[in-house]
Order: sequence, then C-alpha cells, then structure tokens
Amino acid sequence: MVRNQNILICDDSPMVHKAMSRILSGQESLTLHFAHNGREGLECLTNHDIDVMFLDLTMPVMDGFEVLHLLPVRAHETKVIILSADVQKQAMERCVELGAHYFLPKPFNIDQVITVFHELGVHLITDALKENRDGERADDYILTFKEVANVALGRGAAIISDHFGEFIKMPLPNVARLCSGELAMAINDIKQQSESVAIAQRFVGGGIHGEALVCLRGKEIAVFGERLGFSQMDEHKSEIVIDIANLMVSSFLVALSEQMNIPFSVRQPIVLEDYMVWSDTEHINTELFTVEYTYQAESLDLECDVLFMMDSGSTHVIKKIMDTLH
Repeated sequence: MVRNQNILICDDSPMVHKAMSRILSGQESLTLHFAHNGREGLECLTNHDIDVMFLDLTMPVMDGFEVLHLLPVRAHETKVIILSADVQKQAMERCVELGAHYFLPKPFNIDQVITVFHELGVHLITDALKENRDGERADDYILTFKEVANVALGRGAAIISDHFGEFIKMPLPNVARLCSGELAMAINDIKQQSESVAIAQRFVGGGIHGEALVCLRGKEIAVFGERLGFSQMDEHKSEIVIDIANLMVSSFLVALSEQMNIPFSVRQPIVLEDYMVWSDTEHINTELFTVEYTYQAESLDLECDVLFMMDSGSTHVIKKIMDTLH
C-alpha cells in the first residue's frame, strides 16, 4: 500500500495553485496544501507532516529565502523544490546553500513536475497524469499575464545580475488597468521628486504599442552604471541614466518577447525633464494596461521603479495571446 504524502504549494500566484491542482488532481496518494506567502507556508509546515514543498522565492509578507532560513520547523523531513521566476545564478546558489533539493524555473510544465516527483521517489498514477495533460486554460488574462510578466522579470533580473555581477532583489509585478487621471498623478509625483531621475522609452511589437517610464533614485546611480559597464559621459548623468534605463526596459522586453513569441523594438530613451508635456498629450486620455515593478540592488543605495504602459488596442492583442497559454 502506498503511503499518503502531503504536498505543500507555497506561492502567491493563483495561476500556480491552479496549475498544480490540475496536474496533481486524481492522485489518491497525495494530499495538497496551499499557502500564499512564506508565513502561511511555515504555519502549514508546523501543523502538518509535509513531505514535499514547492516554494516560490518572491512572495509578499515573507519570501522564500526567509522560509529557507527558518527551516526546519519540526523533525519531519521536508524536501524543498524551489519554483521561481528568479533564475539568477546567485539565487540558485543561495537556495542550494540553504538546503533546497531542486530548482524548477517558471514557467514549468507537467513533465518537469513528474521528473521531480520520480527522483524524490513519489509514486504518481499515470492514467490521472494523462488526463490532466490537456487541462483547461486560464480564463483570466490579467492573472495569466501577471504570471508571464513575473517570469519575464526573473529572466530580466538574471540578465541585469550577469552584467552587475551581484544579486538583484526580485520585484513583484503589479499588473492592472490605469486611467489617464491616475497616470497623470503618477507622472506629477515623479516630477516632484528632486532626488530622482526619470526616463521615458517607447516600444512596439506584434500590435502592442506602449511606453515605459523608468525612475532612478539613490546616491549610487553612477556607481551602478559603472558596475554595469556604462561610463560617465557628462556632468548631468544623462548618458549613464539613459543606459541604465535602456537596460532595465530591454531586459524585460527581451524576456517578455520569449514568453509571448513576438519581437519588440524600442526607441531611444529620453530623460523626462526634456519631455514635460508628455502627460498632456491625447494618447493617455484612455485607460491603459500597465505593468509596474521596482528593482533594488542589494549592495548599493539604488532603486529603480519601472512602469510599462500599453494602449487600449494593445489590451486586445495581450488578451488574445494569453488565451493561447496554458
């Protein structure tokens, strides 16, 4: 008789919970538990004999690194599989050092999950897996796009980390619709921050038209730029902040292009101080589809806020693409 095993999915993404439920449904020997952040995950580990935990690294309240630092919470052995969009080499190394057994990058598929369970010696019912391979697609395109954006951010962070040579704190993307009034308030807030520098950059691809706003702040912008290989060209920092902003935008778009299978092209970035009438133009008078996140360098005084905005016509393209993703 096969012993029942407890599986914990600790991830803030509803899409991950739904996908794992679909993949593992019909497995009589498995009991699934779910947590939306690290604190809930630790509570589950304290109250149940969890045999396998799928752990996300980037979560609100308590992230995956904090959870790993606090393990074990009881004598029962729990195998930890990291399930994350953060694919930085430094992130993987930290997880191994903290006791994780496997690392699955997002997006994952059913074959990867089956392989991990097989290597852990967990028996899965083959017929149930076959039925689940063609599971239903996500019907909420915003949730689906948030997961796609999360994966793109992880790969983008890995690109920046490779250039920088150190760990970049992974942001949580906020995907939402933004009206013109809210956008104007955001731009005015950026303009009033004397300690920050803002850059705008337009992009287009596959019927998607948009613009990215990048706001850099901190005392070590120049140091960060030099670490990335960008040299200081003038006393006003224009060249170096434009190079940094371009890397922040292009790294995300390259990774997003891989996820959505469409190429993006970008225009030359422009310092927002030279673009002050932008918020008064006609093209922001309608609701926009937005992705917002913040990058932080772990060892430097630097933060980088990024806001991607896409027009209403782009929303239809995004929805159509998301409907094709599992």
